[in-house]
Amino acid sequence: MFLKSLGFDRLRKHTKRPYPTVIEELCHQFSLADLRKATNNFDQNNVIRERICPKVIVYRGCLQLDHVATAVVVKQMSVKLGVEEMKREIELLCQLRHPNLISLIGFCIHKDDICTVFKYMSNGFLSDHLFKRDDHDREPLSWKKRLEICIGVARGVHYLHTGLKRIIIHREIYPNNILLDENMVPKLSDFRHSLQGPLFTTESKPIEGSVYPLAGMPGFMAPEQFNFRNRHYTVVTTDKCDVYSFGMVLCEVVCAEPIYTIIKEKEKIDYYNKKAPSISIRSYIMSRLRAGEINLALVGKIAPESYEVFINIIERCLKYSWNERPAMGEVEVELERSLTLQLEADTRDTRHDYLTSITQPQQQEST
Repeated sequence: MFLKSLGFDRLRKHTKRPYPTVIEELCHQFSLADLRKATNNFDQNNVIRERICPKVIVYRGCLQLDHVATAVVVKQMSVKLGVEEMKREIELLCQLRHPNLISLIGFCIHKDDICTVFKYMSNGFLSDHLFKRDDHDREPLSWKKRLEICIGVARGVHYLHTGLKRIIIHREIYPNNILLDENMVPKLSDFRHSLQGPLFTTESKPIEGSVYPLAGMPGFMAPEQFNFRNRHYTVVTTDKCDVYSFGMVLCEVVCAEPIYTIIKEKEKIDYYNKKAPSISIRSYIMSRLRAGEINLALVGKIAPESYEVFINIIERCLKYSWNERPAMGEVEVELERSLTLQLEADTRDTRHDYLTSITQPQQQEST
């Protein structure tokens, strides 16, 4: 009866199994009036993100939580179009407790709409801080801060893979799903397409089949996530898919350009050469990183030993075969080692030895 009074009976019409009672115990239900007041009646001026299919609108707002005015975001989605996605996200976030994962404050169900409420992250998306954009007047992130953010995300993903009874595979790790709070602490968000894997073991076990739809951002998806066989896609999903996606995030953290731009450039090169691609996009990106083609904001500021550890772990994360990629725990340790090496180099004050010589050609071209 309690589930029915909350409105979950509406969700059951669209789902095959009932909502778990954990939601009753751990997740606060807001009224539509609460959220209207918080967002100034869902004012378009408060929209901070919008997606067309399925339609999702994210609003900035303010709610009284424990008698304290708190900045929040309200994500609104049509139940008819996105019930399984929202259901999955609510179900998972009710169980997750980690400083590097977004925290669910509550939800609201009204007629054909369902809303989820999260704390507002004042520093936006990681993607907003990686490359200079005309609409964002921000100081570029230092190499140390980039490493700290990467380590935080790695800890969050490591928790998903090993910190619960069952492995959770995120499936959509990319910079637009990494939020930064007022202290620049990263929070991995958007669990709409996440899957619960097998009981936690020391070895990855693939989930294979076409029952799971494709999920992920092009360029960040692991090769095994879109194998085309017998006229349909056979999706093979393991926690190592997240490792691959995170490896691409690491690329964007240091690259001179966004991943999608690099992919477009390679496609142009292959087209004008009028031949099939000679190397994979992974090899192409690594060749550029090995040549020192890094973000101009980082030129002369990265200790070579720190950089070497960083790109080595990228290379391992991007292995074609999923069982050759490292576990997220190992990725986390290597990133911490890269940060330690950078801090040690800073203490020795050897800035003249930092990555400059191999980036000279890039600097000359940019001028």
